[in-house]
Amino acid sequence: MRFINKLAEEDVKKLWVMMQTSDTIRIRQRAHALLLSNKKYSIDAIADIFEVHRDTISRWFVHWEEHGIEGLADAPKPGRPRKKDGHVKKERDYKLLSDLKLEE
Repeated sequence: MRFINKLAEEDVKKLWVMMQTSDTIRIRQRAHALLLSNKKYSIDAIADIFEVHRDTISRWFVHWEEHGIEGLADAPKPGRPRKKDGHVKKERDYKLLSDLKLEE
């Protein structure tokens, strides 16, 4: 069975804070997964808890081992960034709602 290497007390504290306070759910999940592995939960058990594939959990561990805390964040996505005001999404949602009303 694969587990992450024993976490230093300082890392446990950082991960605990990130799990509790991070704005991003993915970072909270990854921090929690690392803490569970530190308690000797298996990859399969962690994958079951988070309802993801076991390879995803393994990837989280590799990112942690290679990059530390920075490895918990998502990699930059290619392409144009989303519009900050959500204008495009609002228009699309309105159009979808309008189409649904027409079909009734």
